[in-house]
Amino acid sequence: MAGSLEPAARVQVVQIQMSIQPLSIQRGPRGRRRQQLIAVAADLFLNHSYDAVTVEMISARAGITGPGLYRHFPNKQALLIAALEEPTQALHEVAKRIAETTTEPKAAIVGMVEAHIRLILQGPPSTLIFTKNEHALPETDRRRIRREMVMYAEEWVLVVIPLRPDLSEPQARLLTHAVFSMLNSAATLKKGLDEEAIFSTLRQAALRALLGRDDL
Repeated sequence: MAGSLEPAARVQVVQIQMSIQPLSIQRGPRGRRRQQLIAVAADLFLNHSYDAVTVEMISARAGITGPGLYRHFPNKQALLIAALEEPTQALHEVAKRIAETTTEPKAAIVGMVEAHIRLILQGPPSTLIFTKNEHALPETDRRRIRREMVMYAEEWVLVVIPLRPDLSEPQARLLTHAVFSMLNSAATLKKGLDEEAIFSTLRQAALRALLGRDDL
């Protein structure tokens, strides 16, 4: 349960929720407008092919002119890179801090699971966007983003391994990545459910799988 998270880890979870929460489309400071454009682009890149998404589509949905968009991003490809890289970096940083500041592995994995689910509730997972649009990335960017995703997953694996002495290391890695797939797929299956129902359902399923028991 959420109450099992140690104070330091809970602070980090709150911080990631605040930093990744998509803002409503409205006029505001330059940084806020940039995040609005990333949120809009992420949704479009998830639901349409990269080639089908145009700068005009992104601008129209964000309520900004084409020239206004170019003040933040030089082109559509730069928007795709930002939509993939920035959320992954934010989650990786939070997972790393939780791992470093939480001495109890169970509390750490609870914090990581909760932060990941909150991201899914606030926008499409970068993994799904990456899988669909990997072909549109320059090789150097593709490798950098993939490496960031691998490093993020490794933070989870290093916590899961001591929690599951019944599993070999390869089994722990397989389980962790399977849980990622389950959580990320919810981004396209959550229609008709309120956020708390989604959060509760995913949290329970992920922790039962990772911990191998029901004492959550």
